[in-house]
Amino acid sequence: MRQHFEQDLSREDIFRMIVKHLDVFPLTSLEAIREVIRSSLNQRGLIGGMSKQTGAATVTYNRKISDQDIQLINDCICDLLNTRVIQPGINEVNQDLPWISVFDKEKLKALVNSQS
Repeated sequence: MRQHFEQDLSREDIFRMIVKHLDVFPLTSLEAIREVIRSSLNQRGLIGGMSKQTGAATVTYNRKISDQDIQLINDCICDLLNTRVIQPGINEVNQDLPWISVFDKEKLKALVNSQS
């Protein structure tokens, strides 16, 4: 489990990133949303390739996204589903999760504006 650092993503950070992603990509997938979060954590140096100095040797390892971050992402997605901002499916071929689409554009715009 990753230690909490000041630069860790908060629930608000994650929600903001998801809302901005949906504003640009109203037809998307859960994996695309998760990748946005992973990318941000990687850019902040919180996941990905890590090096640790241990005496004379340097140990390199790959730190993965934490269960806590995954739960925060899922909580935000559930909130957006429950408030009907998003809905499962994007078309006839992809009618169910993991595909999602913006259901209420007005609610999304209100969220985008409140996050600015």
